[in-house]
Amino acid sequence: MSEGLLATVYAPPRARAPWRLEQFLPGFEIRYFSFGRRALAAGLKAVLGSSPRTVLLPELICGDLLCALAAAGASPVFYRVGPDLRPAEGPERWPSAGAVLAVDYFGFPQDLSLFQAYAARTGAVLIEDNAHGLFSRDESGAFLGSRADLGLFSLRKTLPIPDGGALVFRKDDERLRALPQDAFRGPGGLRAALKSALRPLALPLGARRFHGMLSALRGARVPGAGSESALPSPEAPCGLLASPIAAADPETEVSRRRALYLLLESRLRLEGFEPVFASLPANTAPYAFPFRVKEADQERARRALAAQGLEPLPWPDLPCALAARAPAHHRDIRLAHFLW
Repeated sequence: MSEGLLATVYAPPRARAPWRLEQFLPGFEIRYFSFGRRALAAGLKAVLGSSPRTVLLPELICGDLLCALAAAGASPVFYRVGPDLRPAEGPERWPSAGAVLAVDYFGFPQDLSLFQAYAARTGAVLIEDNAHGLFSRDESGAFLGSRADLGLFSLRKTLPIPDGGALVFRKDDERLRALPQDAFRGPGGLRAALKSALRPLALPLGARRFHGMLSALRGARVPGAGSESALPSPEAPCGLLASPIAAADPETEVSRRRALYLLLESRLRLEGFEPVFASLPANTAPYAFPFRVKEADQERARRALAAQGLEPLPWPDLPCALAARAPAHHRDIRLAHFLW
């Protein structure tokens, strides 16, 4: 990779006028949380009421999301997911539940038509999990996370902030409007300063070393990480979410992510690796570059990404109850992360 391209890919995005999530979603109420899992737990408690306390989830999901259901007193049921990351069966075959979760994997828009049909037939609350796609929109221009009864965001996965999640819902939803905004804790503190300061070092350090530093930082930051039963701490949302954010210029950040995605797609196709998605939709701001790697090709994939200063990371950590019987197309996904 040329030095000029590296600088484009890894340099901190220019900060322009500070912004807030509210300016992208003016017709919605927003509540901020420390993590998306805490946002989901609060949303489920508010909307399930006397409905069946079950939540329909995709089988391709991180196991730690189950802690949100446990906190809300709900149980999971699952629908199958095909290699294209869309439901493998029609909604008429899905088990009944009080809520159903549609996931915009890696910031790519999920087709919500099947989920809307299921919700219309069963009365289930439709939740759009957009943890990966802060600035992504669908083909109509609607921001992902704003197309269902509830939307989930994990701002910490796009911005260099220590933590931060959000629950988005329509202003006329009385069940959710009653949710108070929890008090914000102090400004980001030492960890926020470190996370922001580290990013400019990514270019001279190399992304692989840099990711190792970030992993150590994140591991120390989230005591409950990886748990299917305990919500992560802290409880209070990051103070950086209480005021306009100047950490990224959204337009520049979307362009940066798309450029890196297309670069990696061209390089890895030459090595014989196929992306999970057939194409990059026009309005998508990808969270990472997801591609397929067979067991026998793990080392070759590692070498191919090492040449770009990256490494392939497995995704997701499946729920314990599903991991043993997961199909191959749930176990061969690898991600090349874009730092944030």
